[in-house]
Amino acid sequence: MSDPTLGHSFLAAAGELGMCSAAWLFARTLGDDGGPAMVAEARDQLGRDFPVFDAVCARYLAGEREPRVDPTPVRAALAGVDRVLVIGVETTFLDAAVAALDCEIGLLTYGELEVDWPRVLANYGGRVAPCELPAFQRYAGSRGALLTFLYGAQAAVAHVDPAWLRVVAGDVRTQFRELIGWEVLGGEMYVYPRWLVQAPLVDFSWVIR
Repeated sequence: MSDPTLGHSFLAAAGELGMCSAAWLFARTLGDDGGPAMVAEARDQLGRDFPVFDAVCARYLAGEREPRVDPTPVRAALAGVDRVLVIGVETTFLDAAVAALDCEIGLLTYGELEVDWPRVLANYGGRVAPCELPAFQRYAGSRGALLTFLYGAQAAVAHVDPAWLRVVAGDVRTQFRELIGWEVLGGEMYVYPRWLVQAPLVDFSWVIR
């Protein structure tokens, strides 16, 4: 299988769903249509351009069929928090968090990928509010938190959406009660992590794996 439109389709889906969420959707769909062989072919075709897709396909081929999504530790990390700003899009995980949390939730409407933000936010029926980059400190304070998604967290570092580094600097870390990283990939990446940047885990008050 060599489909020149597959990469464009995946990139469009990743802009709306997130890299990991889109990768699982594609892996399941390809697997349902053509079995593991088709997933392996798609991994060969797209893996170098999309390292999260590559890693998810590896997990699918190892026998997994769904991502591991448990918002319980996120809820524990946000105990005592009134408002949380989410940085980065991973709808599979954000859906679970929204259902589990009772605090105010915002989504930073900034990113490297082209995202139809109104379309993404419409899925939450007003439960998640948009927040532009210059206004992110509205979520700061002793009862405010930041949450982002981690990809391939190891002993000391993980990869994150580049927007995280636009928000979190030394003077910002002290302005929030919690800085939470939620590992969504569940394993290592095997090719250079394009689309992502590295962040030290010491920056986070909670790392959820």
